[in-house]
Amino acid sequence: MNLRHMARWAILGLAAILGTTAALADAPKAMRILFVGNSLTYTNDIPDRVAKLAKALGRQAVVAAEAYPDFSLDDHWRDGRALAAIRKGWDVVVLQQGPSSQADSRAQLIADAKRFAKVIREAGAKPVLWMVWPSQDRVRDFPGVITSYRMAAEAVDGTLLPVGEAWVRALSADKRLPLYTEQVHASSLGADLAALTIYLVLFPAGPQEFDEAFVAKAAKALELPADRRDLMFDAATRAIDEPMALK
Repeated sequence: MNLRHMARWAILGLAAILGTTAALADAPKAMRILFVGNSLTYTNDIPDRVAKLAKALGRQAVVAAEAYPDFSLDDHWRDGRALAAIRKGWDVVVLQQGPSSQADSRAQLIADAKRFAKVIREAGAKPVLWMVWPSQDRVRDFPGVITSYRMAAEAVDGTLLPVGEAWVRALSADKRLPLYTEQVHASSLGADLAALTIYLVLFPAGPQEFDEAFVAKAAKALELPADRRDLMFDAATRAIDEPMALK
């Protein structure tokens, strides 16, 4: 294990995310998490991977999802099932739609995040924005995706899950990394990177907890290939700890 990386991983971006994740860390031990999204959420069952990570690392996560093919947040709002689920009571509600990298989709993402955030807070939960990734043939859209989800999270004073940025970090280290399947969805490895990033934000580890044993347990739970373990952790923690500067 690279000691420089371990030292940085140990603080897990406290300077960048203290304000939002500290509140999440104070939630009951069994954190109730509702995912609202589409096939980017349910392909390779990313919520379940988050729950498995929590169990392996001595935490508890109760997860559920309202996720349907090709749904945007506007579709969920009109459909009504996600709104009904939100009102059942959760600690956090994770909002996810497509890349939303263009001006019109960005504006819609922000508008929908605002109206969902109002309902989420009325139900006693915290709004969380899950930054996704563009399709494999449009990787040039990563900066736009990152910007859109940062803006949406800021607009609702919500927590950001910088999964898309973790993908950028990982692909920058190894362009051949098989994060995609079918050009759009996460492969098993991509789902692992998403779950790892989500977990590390929602369940931030303190310096005494985040050690080699912690990394080993997480890697075993996700069945990460040994030769990619450090790359995956580096990508996830850098996305949290060192947000990319965009032009």
